[in-house]
Amino acid sequence: MTIFVAIASYRDPELVPTVLDCIAKAARPDEIRIAVCWQHLGDEDISAIRDLPQVDIEEYDARESRGACWARDKTFQQYRGEDWLLQVDSHTRFAPGWDARMLRMAAETGAAKPVLTAYPASYEPDQEFTGEGQPAEIIVNDWTAFGIPMFGQRLIEGAAPGVPPKPANFLAAGFLFAPGSFAVEVPYDPNIYFHGEEITLALRAFTWGYDLFHPTEVLTWHYYIREDKPRHWSDHAAEDCARLEELSRRRVLYMLHTPPVERLGIGTVRTPRQFAEHSGCNFVRRTWTDTLAQELVLL
Repeated sequence: MTIFVAIASYRDPELVPTVLDCIAKAARPDEIRIAVCWQHLGDEDISAIRDLPQVDIEEYDARESRGACWARDKTFQQYRGEDWLLQVDSHTRFAPGWDARMLRMAAETGAAKPVLTAYPASYEPDQEFTGEGQPAEIIVNDWTAFGIPMFGQRLIEGAAPGVPPKPANFLAAGFLFAPGSFAVEVPYDPNIYFHGEEITLALRAFTWGYDLFHPTEVLTWHYYIREDKPRHWSDHAAEDCARLEELSRRRVLYMLHTPPVERLGIGTVRTPRQFAEHSGCNFVRRTWTDTLAQELVLL
């Protein structure tokens, strides 16, 4: 089974360690291909990965970047028909045999189009990597003033190796493992800047017939805080970022309330109403019902 690994990287010194760890920890490194959207200013050294046979790098001047979803769209455009897709951030560490374990868990779901996703456990690059962490599920913590849900996480009760993946309401863009068809059916919307990326992606994936699951083992680790590291919004003029965010917010609200059936819109397998019922989100009232917790109580 071939795996397409999509990594968008914005001036990130962790890109090289991430790519090397991805290859080193894979059970079948010859069956993965890593596509990188590398946004840089010419002062970063990635020579350690530039000539690796598994790695394809497309370079962009960081000053021309339009944000995370713009960059993720660039990686999806490098998809070449691989069996599976894995999207991770460029500051990630991997569990041993991550590829075989993800394939096994995807099969355990019994779904035709499963998506394994979660906010990964945490690592710090300047500290010894311990591999610690516990599987977590995504929940709604709050809502923005404009009516976009804000996500958090909580530990999955009973999670352990061998326990089947848990059905999920939402997805995380920093760890998403799905059939390769995801890159074609749910292409990234480059018009979304930051807020709303994950909820619109979950809506679109669900309406295309993808079923979301949280793994019950920790498969990846993420560098979260990243103090003083370059960010798109810290490199670009405040007024430019504000304009991108305003246009993005309009796009997100349009998708949540009156989504069109189109390439960057929703699918035809399920409806937005079904997603609202599944996820527990009421986008008009800005409320969330923990539907999966209710199902556990009923069982």
